[in-house]
Amino acid sequence: MGQASPDPTRRRRRRIVGWTVAGLLVILVGVGVWVTSRVLVVRDELAGVAQLQQRAERALEDGDVATLGDVVSEFDRRVDAAQAAASDPFWRAAETVPGLGQNLHAARVVTTQLHRIALDVADPVLALTEQLTAGELLSDGAIDVALVSSAAAPLDEARTTLRDVQSVVDGIPRDGLLGEVASGVDDVSSMLSSVGSAVSGLADLSDVLPGMLGSDEPRRILVMLQNNAELRSGGGITGSFAELVADGGKIELTRQADSSEFRRTKTEILPVPASTTALYGDIVGRYVQNTTTTPDFDLSARLASTWWEGLTGHRPDVVVSIDPLVLRALLAVTGPITLEDGKVLERDGFISRVLIAPYLHREPKEQTVFFQDLTDRFFRSVLSSSAPPSAWITALRAPIDQGRISVWSDDEREAEVIARSPFAGALERHRQAGDDAFMVYLNDATGAKMDSSLRVELGAVAGSCRADERTEVAVQVRLTNDAPADAGEKWPFSMTGSGRWGVTAGHIATAIAVAAPAGWFPGGTTVDAERVVSVDVEDGGFPTSATEVELAPGESALIEVRFVAPELGEVSPRLLHTPLLFPPDELPVRELACG
Repeated sequence: MGQASPDPTRRRRRRIVGWTVAGLLVILVGVGVWVTSRVLVVRDELAGVAQLQQRAERALEDGDVATLGDVVSEFDRRVDAAQAAASDPFWRAAETVPGLGQNLHAARVVTTQLHRIALDVADPVLALTEQLTAGELLSDGAIDVALVSSAAAPLDEARTTLRDVQSVVDGIPRDGLLGEVASGVDDVSSMLSSVGSAVSGLADLSDVLPGMLGSDEPRRILVMLQNNAELRSGGGITGSFAELVADGGKIELTRQADSSEFRRTKTEILPVPASTTALYGDIVGRYVQNTTTTPDFDLSARLASTWWEGLTGHRPDVVVSIDPLVLRALLAVTGPITLEDGKVLERDGFISRVLIAPYLHREPKEQTVFFQDLTDRFFRSVLSSSAPPSAWITALRAPIDQGRISVWSDDEREAEVIARSPFAGALERHRQAGDDAFMVYLNDATGAKMDSSLRVELGAVAGSCRADERTEVAVQVRLTNDAPADAGEKWPFSMTGSGRWGVTAGHIATAIAVAAPAGWFPGGTTVDAERVVSVDVEDGGFPTSATEVELAPGESALIEVRFVAPELGEVSPRLLHTPLLFPPDELPVRELACG
């Protein structure tokens, strides 16, 4: 019998099914290739966005609005391209694919939120920067409070957007994400946190600064001029004071005084914490020069206010502390200043002219005349400056970062804003720096201006020599007396103190206090590897250890202060320090020595 022939209908159905499956496979492959191409676009554009942050920060530091504009334009272009790629309908469909989908979803959410940043933060802030750059901060001897106030609304809106975006990005589940994707989301979150903190601080300051400048009512501002040639925790002795009155942005210098006009007292003019007295002695509240011996600027400002009230009969509304290196920075907006002897004060040679020569060649009364004349000339030069706000920001960025400018207000709302800012003083700088930050405070014990010859090196190393394996951090401070060998014989009393306070003329005596993060424990102090007695207390919420050294000309000492972590875990110590005349050198990092 012959074999039956195949059913032609069935053959046709098989061919149709085959073609359909093949077509679907081609479509799926095509979609996969298309989605992959979109993923590569997003990856490349976001990588480009990540590289823009440093360029933007440098442009802001330099006041370079043109470069900042280029950065914002590139940011907009890259974010637009990334969002367009991630908004593709095939991308949305691919988000349902197990495993792959959650990674695509995370990338799309990030690009969408960055697009919000481009529209609602980057572009408005650039426009604000251009507006501030085009204007003058000072007009007819008065600060343009309207110009400052104009920044408040756009900065507040930018802050709100950044907080919303941060919340969305932080809400992206990290579980199941590929390592590269999870890392990218974390990087964006970190960038948002950094930018958000900066914008928030600027928004706060632009809101309260007009009031501090007398936009609502006249305000008395007491300026303390610290002198880093005789170190204190906050910078230097407070030997010179100037009172300003601000009214509607117009500022008038109404009075100056030096430390000799304030009568020392046998008792503290305000209560000083016992821990502060244990570290620095009973001098903090008894001598006006020691107002910033405490790192707590709130206490320093209240002490200064009380001293000033005793001298003048009234208290200031605002206290501002600066040091001479702030004045040096301001030369960028004032230009060179002609002194009373006809010589020109410029950045080069500033420290020698202002902080060394007067003490070598002038009598104390002549020094007072010199410094008060210098203050008056600086004040008049500052108020006549035509520099735009961006120039002021650029000039003052380094002094602010170094903690050389501190501000206090008796107004509760203003005080709350200042407490979150870089202007809150040394203690709050330490608090804001994070859980791995250690602070080195230096206080002169010579009683003269020898710290212009003090050279400082700093370093820190983490490790463990303990059976319980808890981390120890050793903070190292090397001090060197760089004065000539015959300084004690040839230099005058103003420079050396001539041994009046128990320190040999030409020697430098320094009290070193190191503060650890909250919760840490003191682990001992050595000088040149020999164990020494130290004062170990908790001051302002920070465990602090202190000791003192005296150095002859040419002599050095290595002070090491150790602390023990409260729990197991790795630590990468960060060091902050008292603002110095000269930048400290970095000590080479070594392994923690045991035994």
